[in-house]
Amino acid sequence: MLAELGTALQRARRHGFSEREVQDARVALIAQAEEAVQREATRPAREVLYQINEAVTRREPLMAAAQSLALLRRLLPGITAPEVSQAFAAAFDPSRALFIAELPAGDAVPTEAELMALGRAAVDVTPDKLAEAARATALLATLPGGGTVVESRTHPGSGVTSMWLDNGVRVHHRFMDQRTHEASITITLAGGPIQETPADRGVTEAALRAWERPATSALSSTEIRDLMTAAKARTRSGLTGDAATLTVSGDPAELERGLQLAYLLLTDPVIEPAALEQWKDAEAHRIAARKSQPMQALVTASAQAIYPKDETRPKALSAEQVRAITLDAAQAWLRRLIVTAPIEVAVVGDVDRQAATRLVTRYLGALPARPRISDKTLADLRAITRPTGPIRVEEAIDARTPQAAVFAGFFGADLKDTRDLRLLNVAARVLSTRMMKTIREDKQLVYVIGASSEPAVVYPGFGLFAAVAPTDPGKASALAAAVEDMYAAFATDGPTDDELAVAKKQTANLLDEILKTPDLWSRQLATLDYRGSSLDDLLGARAEYERFTAEEVRDAFARYDRPEARVRVVITPRPNPVSER
Repeated sequence: MLAELGTALQRARRHGFSEREVQDARVALIAQAEEAVQREATRPAREVLYQINEAVTRREPLMAAAQSLALLRRLLPGITAPEVSQAFAAAFDPSRALFIAELPAGDAVPTEAELMALGRAAVDVTPDKLAEAARATALLATLPGGGTVVESRTHPGSGVTSMWLDNGVRVHHRFMDQRTHEASITITLAGGPIQETPADRGVTEAALRAWERPATSALSSTEIRDLMTAAKARTRSGLTGDAATLTVSGDPAELERGLQLAYLLLTDPVIEPAALEQWKDAEAHRIAARKSQPMQALVTASAQAIYPKDETRPKALSAEQVRAITLDAAQAWLRRLIVTAPIEVAVVGDVDRQAATRLVTRYLGALPARPRISDKTLADLRAITRPTGPIRVEEAIDARTPQAAVFAGFFGADLKDTRDLRLLNVAARVLSTRMMKTIREDKQLVYVIGASSEPAVVYPGFGLFAAVAPTDPGKASALAAAVEDMYAAFATDGPTDDELAVAKKQTANLLDEILKTPDLWSRQLATLDYRGSSLDDLLGARAEYERFTAEEVRDAFARYDRPEARVRVVITPRPNPVSER
């Protein structure tokens, strides 16, 4: 990687940037600024606060989006390719280079002198100028024929319209203009890691390099990047234990352009060799690094503790598994996934039903036929035998910092057990407040701590109610014991009336806020049928929380916090950790 950076740097310094490259930059900057103007009036508060903080930190004047656009339109036309090339060459003079490497601790880490030598060698090159090739002019030579809607129903309470396309694709649409000029299309493919075996663990994540760096058999990633330079729509991928997601988001007027790219990635994706190799290198570094970082080691050790020894799917990747993945295997896996996986789609935002239906029927309706998605999809792969507790693990690692990490909890509710899950959510809120007062302030065992209830989504029976926190090594056992004592007291006495009232108010405020956001609806609708969820249940959540009693919260907590369901994992540093060079 260092050699590649050095070559790219010196090529730009020696040969400069072409007018076409600079024009691409002008167009991209203007497009981003125009998009910011469209969205400014309905931006989330956190984005506004971030902008203010950045302006103050940089000691720059705070500018409205329209002012920034006007400034770019005035300045960019006068900036020439030679000026950009000259400024870059001066700013990145190798004689003034600073080389910084962040690497896992170990014997292979170079010394400062060795790093300097590697850096100087990387920039001591004289690469030739790259010839500018003719550019592709379109993502698709011809538009797909599309499909048709065979069933459609609108839910009266939410305004969500749910459709089945004739190829088995499920689509949900909800118009929302809370954020104007913004919409998203989330495409969920059922499958992925849940279908892997010990022999091919990690192949799905490797396969999605074709979505992270989009390429097809006809268009390289560079050509696709060039075609999407000025686009006000973008794609991104995601992966969970039983689903791969491809999301198109941006200006509703340009969603079709993004959906054309998504169509290519769902019909003709290609994993470029360099993308796979870079992912494997990055994974190898992450795997090595987590062994010396207590909180990451805690995640790994917790999964090892709660899942059977021979069950690899829910556990973190190993270096051996990453090395075993081949390009051909990943490409074949992705091909099978896009052709056979049941699909559920959420279209949410400032796009009306007619426009949304036109887009999804043309592009997603043209995909090969597949089974309809439901909460029974992949059911035969979900059963895992849960170990009987109490489970206790204590592990010492060669930590980079003198820090311990603690996980104290028990197996919790499944996603489908909505009532229990919500009762445990209330318990988590109450306990989080108690923990901050007793464990943080009074006992001073941690800086910050809280309880959380995570439902079992992929594998039933493996929901978790837990408190997880870093602490001083000498306080790790005391922290775990303090949390467990607090659980025992709660299982006996439950929340007080005042604690319950506060938790209900907090939950009501949260629900009132998030039910207005497109992000919440995109997440819910993207797997509505896959998870067997109910729109009525979602809309009725606030009322159900309000009806809960202290006794119901206590009893639900006590049903789950049983000795055979308890888990404690403690990670501590060895007395003599690996030294860093």
